[in-house]
Amino acid sequence: MKTETFDFFPYGCQYHRAPTPPREEWEDDLAEIARAGYTHVQFRPQWRCHERRRGEFVWDDLDRLFDLAARNRLRVILKAQLENAPDWVFTELGGTRIGFHNQPLDPIAHAAFYVGGWWPCFDNPRVAEAATEFTRQLAERYKGHPALWFYNAWNEPRSRPLGQCRCEHSVASYRDWLRGRYGTIEALNAAFGKAWTAFDTVFPPHSHSDYAELFLWRQWAAEAVAEQVALSVRGFRAADPERTVMCHVGCSSLVQDPACDTSNDFLNAAEVDRYGCSFPIELHPANLIDRNAPLYQSSWLRRVDPGYWCQEFYTNYANWHKEPEPDFIEQAIWMAIASGCRGLTFWQYKSERFGEESNGWGMREIDGSPTRRSERCDRIAGVLKELGADFAASRPARSKAAIWFDLRNDLLMRIEEMRSELNHIEEIRASTDYSCKQAAAADHTILRRLGVTADFVVSGDDLSGCRLLVADAVELVDEAAAAWLTGFVRDGGTLLIGYPFACRDERTWVTPQRPARGLEALTGCRETLRVALPAGEIRNIRWENGAMQAAAGWQVILAPAEDADVVGRWEDGSPAAVRHAFGNGQVVTCGGNFAMAFFRQPDRSAIPPACTLAMELAGLEACDSLLWCCSRYSESCEYRFLFNAGGFTEAEPGRFEPVYTSPGCTSAAGRLGIPPFGTVILRGTPASR
Repeated sequence: MKTETFDFFPYGCQYHRAPTPPREEWEDDLAEIARAGYTHVQFRPQWRCHERRRGEFVWDDLDRLFDLAARNRLRVILKAQLENAPDWVFTELGGTRIGFHNQPLDPIAHAAFYVGGWWPCFDNPRVAEAATEFTRQLAERYKGHPALWFYNAWNEPRSRPLGQCRCEHSVASYRDWLRGRYGTIEALNAAFGKAWTAFDTVFPPHSHSDYAELFLWRQWAAEAVAEQVALSVRGFRAADPERTVMCHVGCSSLVQDPACDTSNDFLNAAEVDRYGCSFPIELHPANLIDRNAPLYQSSWLRRVDPGYWCQEFYTNYANWHKEPEPDFIEQAIWMAIASGCRGLTFWQYKSERFGEESNGWGMREIDGSPTRRSERCDRIAGVLKELGADFAASRPARSKAAIWFDLRNDLLMRIEEMRSELNHIEEIRASTDYSCKQAAAADHTILRRLGVTADFVVSGDDLSGCRLLVADAVELVDEAAAAWLTGFVRDGGTLLIGYPFACRDERTWVTPQRPARGLEALTGCRETLRVALPAGEIRNIRWENGAMQAAAGWQVILAPAEDADVVGRWEDGSPAAVRHAFGNGQVVTCGGNFAMAFFRQPDRSAIPPACTLAMELAGLEACDSLLWCCSRYSESCEYRFLFNAGGFTEAEPGRFEPVYTSPGCTSAAGRLGIPPFGTVILRGTPASR
């Protein structure tokens, strides 16, 4: 990834996606965007609009928009929208996707893709070649324009629905992927216990129930998505090889259904200079997990690209609805910025005026008049301008606590929790309401309550400086990951495990020994009896100090080793939680999933004793609080953010000076009063960290 530092913090908005806003509004709108202090705009040229007839490119509208941006000294992000394909892509190039049971997925129009042509199969080489030529022509047209800043190669790359695509080109691509990974059909059969005759007899699955075939196919789909990003990048770079190219995903891998809405952040990011993400958060937060969502998603994106962009921040929903509270909108914006994003782009400047996006998304009303939301956004623009280059160069420090999130494990656990009748796979709809996702969101929120904004890590990451690692609901642990975990604890780290753990192999099969990979020596315990709990049922673990810990999902009875300590028991007295010293570190293992129980009632759940014990063993101070602190550091300053996720509270700024307080904050006798959803920004000299 490119490391870029600007002398300002990029803070702008999406402006034009044909057919809105109409031409007669452009001049006034772009002048107002510049006056309000925004640094850039994004234009989304849709392939279908600019090449209605093959090889004939029409740029009149985009020319005018670029000239108006330059007049107002607004930088332009140019984002090609290839999913809106021209009619000829389907009629001449055979671009129609094929779904389950060989049913064509005919191109459609909907509110986000209003002009139609959504979307063709880019595994078709003729479609891919034509799409690449469009981005080349686009770059050739505007590479010399003074307003052009950089390119966005793909808007929200993903493979959806679950059935796409089964055309001859996609099937050939899938077979080539299997051939490249396994070499021979005998090796593929041996790896998964299958009995295919040849690669040419392998087809995408019509059922999820064996787990293995869907597990393979959706991994291919993620790589196919990344190749789509690459074909767009190739076009841009063919015409303008030195300019930055980014892409941004709709939902990051952390919060996306990995089977029904497939995309892999790391594969996508490898194709571009800069990575970003839309920011799908609940704008009417119902609980602590919702309120922590901006910090949670940002922690993951920071792992994918330390210079990531928050590329579609929504201040509104997609249709008529109750308006979000501006206090939370402002806090969520500052949370994204505090967490390390290097630029932020709103979706979108004005509310939309058609389809299922009617009166949706915009900061401002359809006629351009301000809203309570836009007033807060404008205010932040002024603050960022005042903070200037030093703030733009700042970034968060690494956390001393981390959560392990594994994309293959996430896919496998999503498949496990699918529900459909044998070959009725078309009935499965996208969902992120399953154990792996629940545990990750709850773990991050629990640690945030305890005073830590945890990082996310993947297997093999450098864990130097990390004191506490959480491995929760990680069923798939390969040899390399097992060695990585063992090395972390041996070198002095504390590992907190929530079951299920290390119980499946790369074939998706259940392992005879659990934990697998010899990890019993690390955990100091093994799984004996496992009971799957009905949805909504909670079992309790009584800790040695008398504290109670709720557990959901599973009741696993552990058999401790002689050198391990039982620190928690199920209500029948059987071992439920074990502490084990290994090398210079410690492992705490819970046979019931505390995070899933917390997820179900986050505002009424106590902090799990397993977490406070792990924090103590890691030497981290635990302070249960709903006043959440995050910092960004430059060479000369620490910028400290205080976010109130609870009721009215007070804070002492100490050696820091307030540089911003949100509406409703007070200051008296050296103390700051912070209302619910209030935000305070402090600046001071950084202490050693």
